[in-house]
Amino acid sequence: MPHSARFTVFIRVALLPLALVAATVAGLGSYFEASDDLLLAWLFSGVIALRPVPSVPLYFHGFGHALAAAYTAVPTVPWFGLLLGGGLLLATVLTFAVLDKLLRPRWRAEVVTLALVVFFGLAWVEHWLWFSYVRVALLLAGAAVLFAAQRPGSRKALAVGLVGLLAAWCMRPSLAVMGLAVALPAVVWLAGSWRQALATLAGSVAVLVLATLLAAAAQTPNEAHTQARDRYFARILDFDQLRPQPRTPADSLGTAALSLWLMGDATVVNEEMCQRAYQFDVRDFLTREVPAKLYLRAGLLLRDYFPLLLALAATAFAAGRRPGFAVGFWLVQAAFAGMLVFLAGWLKLPPRLELPILDFWLLANGAFLLKPTETSARRAMPAFVWPAFALAGVVAGLLYGAKTWHRHQVLSQERRQHESGLRYIQARSGGSVRILAGTNDLLKSLSPFRGYSLGPGPVLLLTGWSSHDASQARLRQALTGTTDQTECLRRLARRPTFGVSPQALWVLSPETAHWLSRRFGLDGPRLLLYPEAAAIPCGPDSWVRVYHFQGPDNP
Repeated sequence: MPHSARFTVFIRVALLPLALVAATVAGLGSYFEASDDLLLAWLFSGVIALRPVPSVPLYFHGFGHALAAAYTAVPTVPWFGLLLGGGLLLATVLTFAVLDKLLRPRWRAEVVTLALVVFFGLAWVEHWLWFSYVRVALLLAGAAVLFAAQRPGSRKALAVGLVGLLAAWCMRPSLAVMGLAVALPAVVWLAGSWRQALATLAGSVAVLVLATLLAAAAQTPNEAHTQARDRYFARILDFDQLRPQPRTPADSLGTAALSLWLMGDATVVNEEMCQRAYQFDVRDFLTREVPAKLYLRAGLLLRDYFPLLLALAATAFAAGRRPGFAVGFWLVQAAFAGMLVFLAGWLKLPPRLELPILDFWLLANGAFLLKPTETSARRAMPAFVWPAFALAGVVAGLLYGAKTWHRHQVLSQERRQHESGLRYIQARSGGSVRILAGTNDLLKSLSPFRGYSLGPGPVLLLTGWSSHDASQARLRQALTGTTDQTECLRRLARRPTFGVSPQALWVLSPETAHWLSRRFGLDGPRLLLYPEAAAIPCGPDSWVRVYHFQGPDNP
């Protein structure tokens, strides 16, 4: 390839995505899709732990040690967001490289550039706007193996692919496996055949298996126990597979705690309680829950991703015009559709999983249509078909642009609201111990490229998956001399709001405040919680308040 042509490709593959990303972040902003990302950042930075946590059982193997060291050295830098941003940028560049190599032989340079910009605007911009480590890991794994598969025989490309896949596995192993699975059809079609894709596939499987075996060998019993609890809790909270059927007051308290994501009180929330108080009703789940989930997800799919659905329909139409019946192509269509149905009905299909799957589906169809064929014959079709598709694409693009701008406005308003709530808590806390429950919605829609904290002093977060992390027991021990959550909270509740250092500031939702009152009354004197008038909005229908305790030890 001439030097000028290589430079042109470099502009499209590296500088163009960088410019599009910069324009997106500067013009639309970037916002955490869920609270999980900031919870991870707060663990690695030590905001909700005694000190920066280097290891979390399910997430960021290896990366956690680097993040903890970075936060220890310079705590004000948003290292977690920068790490994810770097991973997503790499995935973006690799995807652009795949598309550019696929389109370059058929289209002029100007058309290829336009196609890349359109692809970013319709299929990729949400990944930067609605930020999530789930998107980063899934996209990085898939893009890395596609890059390697498209260049069979290149050791450098294979090394890039395997390193990217390993990085995704370190972020979360299950997402790397899913990334390889959704990229598999495009891997074969980009490589040209199963035989040419063998090196990429064998290397990818070897990396995943070896990393999993090493992680299993190094896993501690406590980490294995935490992972088992997380899987069980996911069946209840994420997948809606288990229904509560409490038999005792303690069971009722435990199921109420889980419904509020209060997972840290091992006395009432434990495996024995879950096995006793939850049941899987197959008939109810298949006849009521699954149809309801599928109906909801289908509506959101049409609303949120209609441009991609139109593009998939166009690629299916183009494949149907080819002579013969492409069995492999239609099997891939059925496999992707089946995956979406399975995830939406049996498990969970949030946007951070849905859009990456649609992206790799579209890439697979494009790889099939643009691969070299022995004949260029096509079935005859009416002259108006492709202009109709083009017009529909323009209309869909305009509508999607308006929808994206509306999402930006909503998310930016939420970010301002949530940042105001965090500042209010910080201003009220002084040097006190902050006890937060039901506040996780405040951690959504925040910027991944800003550092957030609640000021100096310890923070005890009672809700969310992080509340049953091992670091929380160490924090409770340091605060009150006991690892038991209820006894720790009792000792903190006995401290007056003013006059004792460190004081205790309770920021709770009404539901979690009610649950804490029930919990204290189960096996000890009841402590009453009284809210202040000022409310901190967390969402359209949720808020938290500062509460004060009143009881026999704290009049």
